[in-house]
Amino acid sequence: MATLSRLALRCDYLTRGLTILLMGSMTVSILIGVFFRYVLNAPLAWPPEAARFMLVAITLLASSLAVRRNKHLGITVVVSMLPRAAQVTVFLAGNFLIFLFLCVLLVKGFELTVFEGPNQIAPSLQVPMTVAFVSLPVGALLMILQLFVATARGVEQYRLRQSPFEWVEPMPGDSSGDG
Repeated sequence: MATLSRLALRCDYLTRGLTILLMGSMTVSILIGVFFRYVLNAPLAWPPEAARFMLVAITLLASSLAVRRNKHLGITVVVSMLPRAAQVTVFLAGNFLIFLFLCVLLVKGFELTVFEGPNQIAPSLQVPMTVAFVSLPVGALLMILQLFVATARGVEQYRLRQSPFEWVEPMPGDSSGDG
């Protein structure tokens, strides 16, 4: 598990960097579009399309960061009233359902990227839609990796008599490889 945790941590760092880069690029794309439309009165077609593609990629990549930290929307008020054994059961069942969904997203995203993407061209950017579709399987794969680590951390927290739903910041040098 320590190797998987180290891999997930490295993916977390790379994902954060790529997300920041995409956010900056999306901002520049939007600013270019606004400048050409309202200042030069000569609108460009490609900035909104590029911004949409980057927004989808940011959403899917950054979702893996939220999965790692158990920060996705969840209502745990009822679950927190359950006995600890029931809490961990709900936690594991929920994560299993998320895993199933992510597997479908991974397979269908891969099929869309490999089989449909090369056959379609983005109207404004004139690039294969593979460029836009690739974030689906990559994001799903990153979320699956981070879900495994978050599930293992939740089970460990249950063993330590803590809620499996809470994110506990790992200590530097922690044996889990998250420090």
